[in-house]
Amino acid sequence: MGYRYVPKDMIRHSDFYGLYSALPIDVQKRIQDVIAALITENPTYRLSPLTGPGYFMMHWLMGDLYTALAIYLIRKQDGEDDDKILAEIDRCLTEAGKKMSRKMKRIMKLPCAFSIVRFVLPKAMTLANGRGFQVIPVDYGRNGFGFDVTDCPYCRLFAKYNAQKIGPVFCRFDDTVSAGMDNLEFIRNGTLCRGNDKCDFLYRKK
Repeated sequence: MGYRYVPKDMIRHSDFYGLYSALPIDVQKRIQDVIAALITENPTYRLSPLTGPGYFMMHWLMGDLYTALAIYLIRKQDGEDDDKILAEIDRCLTEAGKKMSRKMKRIMKLPCAFSIVRFVLPKAMTLANGRGFQVIPVDYGRNGFGFDVTDCPYCRLFAKYNAQKIGPVFCRFDDTVSAGMDNLEFIRNGTLCRGNDKCDFLYRKK
């Protein structure tokens, strides 16, 4: 059964499965152990399957967070260079972001796509509220939409486990996904992981 809050399942559905799979078996086992500990130590960062789409979204978000954090902690423990680990995490996120960007580009060309996404995306993001996230939809008028994230488990857990350097790497994922849109502009002033008081997401018609 897929999409369970267990290490192997979360790794498999993360954007870092390829990076994880290339590591030695003993290192993979240690990464699984760290993820198991993260799941146990942070029980509030999950949703019930009864929430439907929210459950799958949260599983993906936390799977990415836990897998990247575990890979970073284990490889740091083994004495690997910070820049090398972060570059590999960035490469995985860039590849995943480009794939998602191509899908979004196709979707946004469909009739009424802007109106549908403008309505659905901010509401979908609020499904994670109370599970580490605090997302506030923002009204940008008829030609824009967006939301502010004022609390984020990525920022909190990276700080908790002394891995703050990963945060800005994850923030670039949003820029990658939004790059190359023909009719949609992504505007951002700051993120929590970059030291700002919120992550702002503004999407506006070009």
